[in-house]
Parts: sequence; C-alpha cells; structure tokens
Amino acid sequence: MKNIIIKIASYSSLAIILIFISSLQVHAQRFRGKIEYYSSVFPSEDGKIKSINGTRITYYNSVFKSEDGKVKSIGDKRIEYYNSVFPSEDGKIKSVGDVRVSYYNSVFPSEDGKLKTIGNIRFAYYNVSTSKSNGKIKSIQNDGEDSASEEALDTYYLIEKLNRQ
Repeated sequence: MKNIIIKIASYSSLAIILIFISSLQVHAQRFRGKIEYYSSVFPSEDGKIKSINGTRITYYNSVFKSEDGKVKSIGDKRIEYYNSVFPSEDGKIKSVGDVRVSYYNSVFPSEDGKLKTIGNIRFAYYNVSTSKSNGKIKSIQNDGEDSASEEALDTYYLIEKLNRQ
C-alpha cells in the first residue's frame, strides 16, 4: 500500500512539473512581433534594440556617463536621467514622458537610492535592521488610480531592462 501511494505521489508531482514547464513555454510564445537591432559606429547603441513592432527606441550619445548609452526615447516618450551630486540619484531615470520619478536620499541604507515615487505612485520599504525583510518593498500605492503613472511604471521597468543590454 505504501509503495502505491509513493508511486501516485511521484506521478502526480511529475505531472505538475510538466504542466508548469508547458505553461512557461506558452507564456514565452505570447509575444509575436518584430525586433530590430542597431548596427552602429556608436558603441552606445551598437547591438541594442532599435525597435519593437515598429516602436522606435533611441539611446543617448552623451558626454555624461550618467546617461550615455541609456534609453533616450521609446516612441514619442522622452526619457530623462538625473545628473546629480547625490549618488543615490545620479544616472537614474528622472522622468518618463511627463511623469516625474524620484528616489530616496536617506540615511537608512534600506531606502537610500530606491524608488520613492513614479508620478502619483508611492513606494515604501521596510526599515528594520534585524529583519530579513529590511529594504524590501512594504507597499506600493497609487493615489487617485492615476493611469499615466501606471503606464510610466510599466515603461520604467522596460527601460531598466533595455539599459542592461
């Protein structure tokens, strides 16, 4: 009887794993479109994504290290970066289109340099030095359910991924 239960459990776990793997493949296949890449003499854009489904992406060719090679625009949305004396802000995204982005300049290492706001969306972090949750996100609040801020948040994460190319 014990062997039967063990076999059933092993077959069940195998089936769950197979279902999970197949769902990952379906999720990865969801994107259908065309991605083009730059072939450029400028190292700040060479080999980077030029467009996704016809939406053009441009990059800064700048003397400022804080913005050189980073996303300048996605479609008609302009992206700006901080050139700041504060290391917690320098080189980070300042605005996505008309939506401002701010960061914590804090004496607490758990907050310093982390996202504070994107438009009307506010971020709060745990600040307990003995806890495993120290520095992790405590809450994200969108005051007034501002759709422009929500869109800017999505674009912010896309920009962060593009800037890591």
